[in-house]
Amino acid sequence: MKKDIKDFIISGIRERVKELDINEENLKSEYYVITKAYTYIKNKKINLTPVSFGYKGDNLIEGKLEKLSEVFPHIALENLEDRILYVETLDDLSAIHYLKLSKPKAVITNTEIKRPVYIEEFPLFFVPSFINQEDISIHLKIKKADKTFVNYYFDIGVGAYFTYINFPYDSFFTNAENINFYSSFKTFLYLLEKLINIKHPKGYRIRVLISDMLYKEYEGIYQHLKKIDTDRVLSVINIQNCGLGNEKLIIKNRRNLIDFYHYKKLKKIFEKQEISFQEERLKEYSNIDRIKLPVIWFSSQPNEFLYSLKKEFINEKLILNFTNRLYFVINNLYKG
Repeated sequence: MKKDIKDFIISGIRERVKELDINEENLKSEYYVITKAYTYIKNKKINLTPVSFGYKGDNLIEGKLEKLSEVFPHIALENLEDRILYVETLDDLSAIHYLKLSKPKAVITNTEIKRPVYIEEFPLFFVPSFINQEDISIHLKIKKADKTFVNYYFDIGVGAYFTYINFPYDSFFTNAENINFYSSFKTFLYLLEKLINIKHPKGYRIRVLISDMLYKEYEGIYQHLKKIDTDRVLSVINIQNCGLGNEKLIIKNRRNLIDFYHYKKLKKIFEKQEISFQEERLKEYSNIDRIKLPVIWFSSQPNEFLYSLKKEFINEKLILNFTNRLYFVINNLYKG
């Protein structure tokens, strides 16, 4: 990471919105990372690139190699506890949810995955070459990491009940130059300006949360919500992977993210404005459902360049158009 992402976010907010009282929340986490991994293919040592973090199992993994061209949901019904899985193509990262249910010892793929993935159950590796053998052994070096991280939050409006606007980031993995972060951050800033300087909903509070540890299962927002009475939280609006022009309303990942009440409200809002919207299952790997609250999330998909393009490729008009739509949703979500 080229610059301190926390300072980048907070200075960006203060440049746009003056005299804002921002609260800090210091929290702790721990996880395990694989610092080195290799195997032998035809007696030749081959380095494996760890894609996942969180695994704290054995330093030597051995087993039969199970080969798949790609992953389908029905793999969740299989038992691969004694197998190492070799998947040539892993483009749809939501497939990791199904892989976890099949319990392989490890997963190796030829697909270069551009973002980190948190998996405790098994390690996930990238290797560019094809593997053609029946048995395989993987040698690992594993290190424990203790981390102190920071959430930032502030409130807009007053009321006993509130909805969250969650902007997730990761102080270790996020790069401010990448398009997936920067387009979402610009959306977030424009939205704050409108809510503070033009209009915000009446009758309840909006809590704006900048939550760390995005890639460790949204641990920032998860730990924050554990400290409050979530019976007073109406919903969480997640500002992530948006502002690129092809946002879809995410209905579910492995479970439903949005309840019927919010779904019907959103449908009425868009019908009133004569705006069509698409709804989809998330084609990403996300565990935001662990917060157990209704999540309203418009995410850009499909987008094969989400984690590879730089911010120079963003389109300001697309960001502004999406911000206006989201601003209208927030101001009408609980009206009446």
